Amino acid sequence: MTSETAAGMVVTGHRLSPEIMQSLKEASAKTGVDFDFLVAQATAESGLRGEVRARQRHSSAAGLFQFNEQTWMEMVRQHGGKYGLGDLAARITTLADGHLGTTDRALDNKILDLRKDVRLSAFFAGELAKHNAVALQKALHRKADAADLHVAHLLGTTGAIRFLERGDHTPKTVAAVYGKIKAKIETPLKQLSSTNVTDGLRPGAGLTDAMPKKRGV
Repeated sequence: MTSETAAGMVVTGHRLSPEIMQSLKEASAKTGVDFDFLVAQATAESGLRGEVRARQRHSSAAGLFQFNEQTWMEMVRQHGGKYGLGDLAARITTLADGHLGTTDRALDNKILDLRKDVRLSAFFAGELAKHNAVALQKALHRKADAADLHVAHLLGTTGAIRFLERGDHTPKTVAAVYGKIKAKIETPLKQLSSTNVTDGLRPGAGLTDAMPKKRGV
């Protein structure tokens, strides 16, 4: 259920605080990614909580959009300069073991702790979705929908392409997994689209071909 409270919105049982709503609104405006999609993605990933860590023991994911360590390092390296992190971005390189990071573990931790910044996480989630939409469309020869983009957020661009391409060869196996992923992202989207709560908060229309749109908006 999607409803409004004095403290913000409630999306599928998760409270969307005014701070996070504003961050998602700004990210939508800045990156051109649909506001409802960002809300749904954050709901699916973290339950709209900015400081949550992954429940899986071996996962390094953290923050509103559950970025793992390497994806976050890549986002800071690629987009940090655009968001006031140019000095940190310049320090990130490919290390001898093939991982992204700096030669200073304390600095690495400082960079990774930025995942707790919901505004920055929202900006980077928008940038990543925008990148994935272009890459998936090029590889799959069709426009990516919300479920495709959620797969890419979970598996990475290359992993998502491999997974989605497998659907042509092992459709039953892929469909079973894809169906669960699709439901996780589309449930909040459907509930957001059934209410006018987010009307006027959706400035991001630059990725409308890849993002689900609210009818009449």
